[in-house]
Amino acid sequence: MFCSTFFKRRREAKMTVRSERSSNSAFTDRYIESAPDGAFEHTLLRALAQNVPHRIYAKDLHGRFIFANDSVAKGMGVSDSTELLGKTDFDFYPFELASEYHRQEQEVLRHGRSLLNQEEHAKYLLLESEAWLVTTKVAVRNEAGEIIGLVGINYEITTQKAAELALQAAHAMAADAALRLQATVARLDLEVKERQRFEQELRHQAMHDALTGLPNRALLMDRIEQAIELARHRNQPLTLLFLDLDRFKLVNDSLGHAAGDELLRVLTRRLGRVMSLGDTLGRLGGDEFILLLTEPMSANAFADLTGNLLRVVAEPVLIAEREVSVTCSLGYCVYPRDGADVTTLVKHADAAMYGAKKDGGNRVWQYTAALSSHAGERLELETQLKQALQRDEFLLHYQPQIQIASGRIVGVEALIRWKHPVRGLLPPTQFIPLAEETGLIEPIGEWVLRTACAQAAAWHSSGLPALRMGINVSARQFNNPSLESVVAQVLADCGLAPEQLELEITESLSMKDPEESIRILASFKALGIGIAIDDFGTGYSNLVYLRRFPVRRIKLDRSFVSELGSESSSHAIVEAIVAMAHKLDLQVVAEGVETAEQREHLLRYGCDELQGFWFSRPVDAATCGSLLLCEIKPDNERAKA
Repeated sequence: MFCSTFFKRRREAKMTVRSERSSNSAFTDRYIESAPDGAFEHTLLRALAQNVPHRIYAKDLHGRFIFANDSVAKGMGVSDSTELLGKTDFDFYPFELASEYHRQEQEVLRHGRSLLNQEEHAKYLLLESEAWLVTTKVAVRNEAGEIIGLVGINYEITTQKAAELALQAAHAMAADAALRLQATVARLDLEVKERQRFEQELRHQAMHDALTGLPNRALLMDRIEQAIELARHRNQPLTLLFLDLDRFKLVNDSLGHAAGDELLRVLTRRLGRVMSLGDTLGRLGGDEFILLLTEPMSANAFADLTGNLLRVVAEPVLIAEREVSVTCSLGYCVYPRDGADVTTLVKHADAAMYGAKKDGGNRVWQYTAALSSHAGERLELETQLKQALQRDEFLLHYQPQIQIASGRIVGVEALIRWKHPVRGLLPPTQFIPLAEETGLIEPIGEWVLRTACAQAAAWHSSGLPALRMGINVSARQFNNPSLESVVAQVLADCGLAPEQLELEITESLSMKDPEESIRILASFKALGIGIAIDDFGTGYSNLVYLRRFPVRRIKLDRSFVSELGSESSSHAIVEAIVAMAHKLDLQVVAEGVETAEQREHLLRYGCDELQGFWFSRPVDAATCGSLLLCEIKPDNERAKA
């Protein structure tokens, strides 16, 4: 009887499509009348307008289609979704499969129990191909609670299913091979040990400076805190020295960053030989070092130590067959006399170092209250920083980000500069930390956001291709609940598409509160804004969280890139990071690329984009616009030809 019904339905469907559509319309009208303000009709029309890639359809109580989007039509082998109306699954699927679908749908329609995420292997009458689908079917009720039909959605997982089956086959082959080749156990054991060694190296990298191997700022601050607790418990002092090289910038400017890096490595080895066992030598960044002395020593012993530090730094260093000589300025303070916490001790040691440097350098200064004038200078700089926004003293430079394989500019990073009325053009390193500390970073950050977005929109309006605008987000901005609304308003005011904006947050910032970071980043992704993890490799990312972060790109820290021209572990680390990122469907941008050799290594490792002096220094908007214009001129000339 079911077979006769099946063939009868097929004949009726062909002969009375008009009648069926009238009946379907009646069902649809009844449902719309039962829903407030035609919500069902509005939802269907909107889904069609959105042209979703998934198959969405609705059926009446008899299993007849009353709505289907184009994805359903294409999947069933018809050219227009209207060809489905009034028909049933028996018109498109083999009888046994259509019968099973009919049985499932009747269960939904009789009892109202939804069919959720049902995996199906579909075969069709009108197509030779097959498909794997994940199907959900839900009963539709009117206001009286009566079931009047159902809606369904199919997600095609054919590709994923093929991969799953292939993976299962691979597992079977691997299991069989394992039984026959016991010798592979030794190899696998070796690989596990190698992975453990690599993970240990990554953990070491997270807490140590990549250039010198010394404890980095994070580890250094932690050790100072522990030393303070121990000194407090033992009721004994500890000494903190701040060391800064004199005229180091001159070495970088005259001989290049590679020479400066080599100088730092040599001096690090020398300083380490002077230190005692149990003391800590760490690098804050640039040419700044911290020395933590945890054991009390006599005045003569301390004088001998500082004298040795000055001496070993001042000894000439042979770099590229040239003798290079620098000196250093040393400032120190003592716990608890000069401070009882990490921040105060570092600040006072820094003030003492600054005093030694102002006094000509190559000397040692002890912190005294008189050095608080340095704090006064910082207060004056803070006042000037507050006025800088009002006086329009900030400007942006833009550094291109290029696709390594093609050499084309695909984005730029906005970098702030301060046109100080007395000190000239200042890089961000000389005022952004103070802005962060005082909270001025928020209005400055909003100015950067607005100016950069306006510039990107202006370039696009002038006929240049739309490109990605990268903007750094500070910790204060990131943790401000109003950031999302500020960004949305700026995009609206500037008329910039959200897809052109990419916010950059540091790896360490994203990992302070991973769950909260995921929530914040997801809100930006929902707006269409891209997210990049900056300085990747300098912090310690939990890969589980990194997989969950809604990011598009990671920016490989320049400390790894700088060593690609030498025999170092950075090669293995860079290659591993790129491979890992691609497995997570992330792109990799290498920062600080300065040589063609570095670019070639990155290309070989599969890195996607680069940014650095090799292609272009940060330049003003006009110069950057000229670079972008040069990109499209060859294309225009080819088009004319």
